[in-house]
Amino acid sequence: MTDTTFQRARKPAERTLRRSAILAAAAELFDAEGIQGAGINAIAARAGFTKSNIYRYFESREEVLLSLLLEDFEAFTQELEASAPKLQGEPVAALAHLTTQTLLATPRMGRLLGLLATVLEENVSEATVASLKTSIGQKLHRLGAVIQAALPGSTPQDSAWAAGMIGAVITGTAASMHPNPTVRRVLERPEFAAMRPVPDQHLERPIRAILHSIVPTGA
Repeated sequence: MTDTTFQRARKPAERTLRRSAILAAAAELFDAEGIQGAGINAIAARAGFTKSNIYRYFESREEVLLSLLLEDFEAFTQELEASAPKLQGEPVAALAHLTTQTLLATPRMGRLLGLLATVLEENVSEATVASLKTSIGQKLHRLGAVIQAALPGSTPQDSAWAAGMIGAVITGTAASMHPNPTVRRVLERPEFAAMRPVPDQHLERPIRAILHSIVPTGA
């Protein structure tokens, strides 16, 4: 695709298509090769654009991946909003299990969250960081509402706190839950079996503990 062709994308719908193509290329590269393979040149080549084309829509590789993170986070949030009202059984255990399984179904989100503070928030403007924090805050607010609706007796304040703490758990365990290929091969050796990430221990158990802490005794 030439610069001339690209510059004709003046209408909002056309710009949206261009952004979607860039994000799709970044997703393919990140899923296949991790952060090392998702450089701005590789993204441009995969999307069929030049590097300068990418900079018409994103200020850096990091902003591309932050946008991808927010897309995944939105999908995660929507799935919990849709599925939580249908839960049956003991509410804390059911919600913790649903949250864990939904996260495992969107592994890229966990991997990107694990890179947030150390990689993705570098090389971006203050305005981009502010926009990111606002968007994440809105999604955490929605997750807090899911938690409050699912857990009888929980307060809005406690549910909001729980949503933030669950986010911290997900971010903190992302690296161990999604090791790079070299680490994964090492952990497959019998002598390192005890170090392998186990979802119900690394994710579901701490999420369940957080949720239990906001349910009043006897509720």
